[in-house]
Amino acid sequence: MMTQKTAEQEPQSLLGDALVAEGLLTESQLRRAVRIQNYMEQPRQLGQLLVELGYASKQAIAEAVKKHGVSMRLGDILLEQDLITVDHLEQALRIQLERGIKLGQALIELGAINEHCLLQNLAHQAGIPYIEPGFNMIDVKALKGMSPDYLAGHAFIPFSVSETGRVTLVVSELQDKPTMQAIREVFQDNFNLALGPADVIRQAIEDYRNFRQRREADTARVAVEAGEDSVVKLLNHIIQSAIEERASDIHIEPLADMIRLRYRIDGVLVYKTDFPKDILTRLVSRIKVLAEADISEHQRHQGGHIYYESDGHEYDLRMSVYVTVQGESVVLRILSKQTGLVDLDELGMNPTMRDRYCTEVLERPTGVVLITGPTGSGKTTTLYSSLNYCKGSNIKIITVEDPVEYMIDGIAQCSVHTKIGRTFEASLREIVRQDPDIVVLGEIRDSASAETAIQAALTGHKVYSTFHTEDTIGGLLRLIDMDIETFLISSTVISVVAQRLLRRVCLRCAAAHTPTPAELERLGLNYKEMREFELKKGLGCSHCNYTGYRGRVGVFELLIVNDDVKEAILQKRPSHIIRQTCMESTGLISMWEDGIAKAIRGTTTLEEILRTVPYTYQMRPLRQVLAMTQ
Repeated sequence: MMTQKTAEQEPQSLLGDALVAEGLLTESQLRRAVRIQNYMEQPRQLGQLLVELGYASKQAIAEAVKKHGVSMRLGDILLEQDLITVDHLEQALRIQLERGIKLGQALIELGAINEHCLLQNLAHQAGIPYIEPGFNMIDVKALKGMSPDYLAGHAFIPFSVSETGRVTLVVSELQDKPTMQAIREVFQDNFNLALGPADVIRQAIEDYRNFRQRREADTARVAVEAGEDSVVKLLNHIIQSAIEERASDIHIEPLADMIRLRYRIDGVLVYKTDFPKDILTRLVSRIKVLAEADISEHQRHQGGHIYYESDGHEYDLRMSVYVTVQGESVVLRILSKQTGLVDLDELGMNPTMRDRYCTEVLERPTGVVLITGPTGSGKTTTLYSSLNYCKGSNIKIITVEDPVEYMIDGIAQCSVHTKIGRTFEASLREIVRQDPDIVVLGEIRDSASAETAIQAALTGHKVYSTFHTEDTIGGLLRLIDMDIETFLISSTVISVVAQRLLRRVCLRCAAAHTPTPAELERLGLNYKEMREFELKKGLGCSHCNYTGYRGRVGVFELLIVNDDVKEAILQKRPSHIIRQTCMESTGLISMWEDGIAKAIRGTTTLEEILRTVPYTYQMRPLRQVLAMTQ
């Protein structure tokens, strides 16, 4: 008979304590989760259980582990982040005991984790930075007097020098006695350690060797390179690397004793590397100089623009400096001026939905079309793809946007400029006097812009706009909340499109994946029904930054307003009744159903749906959903 632990016997949870300390979890939530964990027949890691209970996200758990990892064992750190399984850990411990190797090496040999991820967690456990020391990031002054042969023989490389002369050194193994002895012989105690991949360290040493050889051959030119400020080179590397990795944002964040660099790739923050804390002031000052901000101001938040050119392409980097207790935190949003339009076929709409959208929405001559979703859900991309489909020599399209994000030949686009009086409201008044066929309002912000859209449709125009609502039904209800008469909504709005962006499974490391019954239960899916499908999940590789995902795909909800829906709007029926009406009479496929279909077909994962898509309580049988999304 199984005995259960009492509350008094509940063990201390280092992860739970870390989450409570960060304010991400309450004491009562932690106690309840631990009690549930103790009563479960099948062992479950606390981190996994907290995610399933909705108490914490995977990202919150990872951040807590990074900050408080010093007090946790490596196996526990990896388990709590769901990076390895209990079986992996038990096998690795057996291998460690039998062969006398380190736990991390055993896990790599088992294929449970890659070196990149392992070293990051070892660095967090040791409380030191994780740095991938590309040679163009390194302060050349730190290498003064160092021989490439000596560095290669002892497997370390200097990275930076503080104003006090203390050197940060990157090693691949913290317990390597010959390496540590060699470091102490040269630097005594005047150094700090960071952890980095062995192959990156070797490549940096080789690049340093080539640099010295070039210096001997071309002293004048290489002297200029060596004299270039190290922070200038470092910032250029950060920006260039972010562009190459398709990042939309660069996050430079000061922590207590280091700087963390993260990129937002495919809508999710990806941890890249750390830097020594002592370069923060110089790095932020360099960014401010480029953005023409005040470099002497450290107490106020600041903004600005940096114009950057790479490989013939121009980029607008929008800078935001936010003052924190640890120092100034910087975010650079990367906007490419050459971003091309995405064809409707590439958005991710299933063929049936795309055909309906073209014939029943885009090709209709009048009415209001709303594209809804939160910030970063791809609304603008869908809007411009729709306009590109509609444009022609016999159609006049005119827009008012804040700001214009894509330039399309043949469309009259206006960017709001408040300082000179070209406001959103003034542009709206003038736009209908331009004799347009299609009017585009970049965003419906308030009742005034909503009324303008309605009135333009009533006078025979086609109107497109974006809206910040959760789903298609929410778009209709939001108009009602703005005091727009229901008879006007029902007579002018012809369609509402809601969308989200999900990450695509990386094709290079995709592997078969079987979800657990608990995961399927959270999704409202039947385990027996799902067993006949083979789902995919990325294992993580260098091509996808070890995330298992590369690129994004849209999930959509297309509502085409018919007579039944109009009647429900006129009667101001509740949202669930309107949704039921839409599903029965218009064939509405919810974003949830669209996402499930894409996961079954291997495009994305169930985990992405849970992370991104609003839950829909009404769902058809799987076979029906798959048939409707072919």
